[in-house]
Amino acid sequence: MQGENQRSLTTMLLVAGAFLAVYYAANSFFGEPARDGDQGGAEQAQASPEQRARRDAEARRDAPDRQARRRTATITTDAMVVTIDSLGGGLREARLSDPHFGGEAGPVDVVSTSREEYQPLRIDLPGVEIPADAEWALEQESPTSVRMRWEGRGVSVVRRIAAGDGPFQLWQTVRVRNLSAAEKDLRLRVSTWHYVPRSAEGGSMFGQRSPAISQGLCRHDEETERKTRQDLATRHGYRGAIDFVAVENVYFVQALAPEGPAVGAEFCGMQTSDVFAGAEEPDGTLFEASLVYPSVGLAPGAEHTWRTLAFLGPKSPAALERAGHALPEVVNLGTFAVIARAFAALLTFIQGHVGNWGIAIIILTLMVRLALFPLTDRSFRSMAQIRKLKPEMDEINARFADDAEKKNAAVMDLYRKHGINPLAQLGGCLPVLLQMPVFFALYTSLSTNVELYHRPFALWWSDLSAPDPFFVLPLALGGLMYLQQKITPTNMDPAQARMMQFMPVIVTTFMLFLPAGLCLYMLTNSVLGISQQKLNEWRLSRESAAAVAVDSGAQAGNAPGADDSKDTSQGGGGTKASPSRGTGRSRRG
Repeated sequence: MQGENQRSLTTMLLVAGAFLAVYYAANSFFGEPARDGDQGGAEQAQASPEQRARRDAEARRDAPDRQARRRTATITTDAMVVTIDSLGGGLREARLSDPHFGGEAGPVDVVSTSREEYQPLRIDLPGVEIPADAEWALEQESPTSVRMRWEGRGVSVVRRIAAGDGPFQLWQTVRVRNLSAAEKDLRLRVSTWHYVPRSAEGGSMFGQRSPAISQGLCRHDEETERKTRQDLATRHGYRGAIDFVAVENVYFVQALAPEGPAVGAEFCGMQTSDVFAGAEEPDGTLFEASLVYPSVGLAPGAEHTWRTLAFLGPKSPAALERAGHALPEVVNLGTFAVIARAFAALLTFIQGHVGNWGIAIIILTLMVRLALFPLTDRSFRSMAQIRKLKPEMDEINARFADDAEKKNAAVMDLYRKHGINPLAQLGGCLPVLLQMPVFFALYTSLSTNVELYHRPFALWWSDLSAPDPFFVLPLALGGLMYLQQKITPTNMDPAQARMMQFMPVIVTTFMLFLPAGLCLYMLTNSVLGISQQKLNEWRLSRESAAAVAVDSGAQAGNAPGADDSKDTSQGGGGTKASPSRGTGRSRRG
């Protein structure tokens, strides 16, 4: 049996050795197997005529003579200047006109890809296959519209790109006519691409995400799908009622939306691919977002038209609202989006009157604080009521340090003795909990508000969307939090109090790399909180003093001899009923 096993093992080793010998011999004589993208070899020999034609077109795409034939046309509006490329028919540039979006580097270009095959608004016609080296004939119809034409493979394609009614809008109309003698079954795919260098994705572990970090979005069936770079390493697609597909970062977006439900797209697709620059690690990420329209059968001589809205620009709430197609959903305002949008609109309104975004943030914070004053005032009063019992609470904590059950019973007895509702502590926390949606809404509104992008405040705060360059605001915030801890009495046990001492350090570290506009809000809110606390302490001290005065007056009125003095003042001839009715006697004159 053992010899039989040895013979089987020997046979397996010989077969494996023979296989390896044949493999390496084949590589030595015939070369390595062809890799993806190689021209020639066995793969090229087995490729279909359509695949070979596609590869030939891709090879001709970068030919010098073709590059020399490049022509451009422009669309100029008050909001942006768009350059359209005859090679491929996509957008070569989309530069924003507002100087505050640019800075030292000049106007912001929303188009982040340079290769023509990745230019926004390029189209494909599955079923016809527009070649990769297609050249479009450009016609400048007007300063705000460009017409393009390409003909081949039995179809005539006419495209028109024109500015929309609102800022950052482009409408692309695609009309396809069947020039062949046979029916053609085709569909339209409109795509946009966005490139993000990996070096731009870095950010602080304590602060907000880098403004360059991007996501893919698809709005369908009244739901918004958001996918990160890692998610889109595998292609994601959605069917249904498609509102838009987009690629966005913190402040800017490229979005594509079908004209309407009756002529809408049936599919939105998103994916990412790594871009290498001769290194093993990726140099960047290429995002792709596409709309795919339903298949259309074109009889000979028939034509079909599609219209697509493109929004390329800042995520301005007013501009997105004007564009429609549910595009305001590209701004991720979290759970409390309704409140956050209201704050963003109010901030814009205030800035329109004061002319400074930093002052507008301060005024908005003051208005929110005043609106929440009844809640915060109740919280202060509840805490003050509990705080009066601090000496007795400290005694109970010391006496029953190791017996939680007896400690809780003693605390309840203390509350009953002083007529305090045990839910008073909850009453102090409830207003704080009710304020949390407002805080989170303000946080998301300020941290995503493109209106603060490159907006100055004062002194060295030249960009409210960037961190404070000298960390003055976060350090001042930490100092105010420390001061507030010192002036606020607390019922916490010593261990909890020691833990809370680290809160100013934690918050300061977290705020170091957050936008200066958000730090300004937090700082203003802390100043107002301390002011309200001091106001409540002053008011409570006055109420306590008034109560002591009333008690003193009542005690003076009940002191011995007080009634006699009052009787004497009546002249001695009158009679006065005794305040006590339990003696059974009456005075006679």
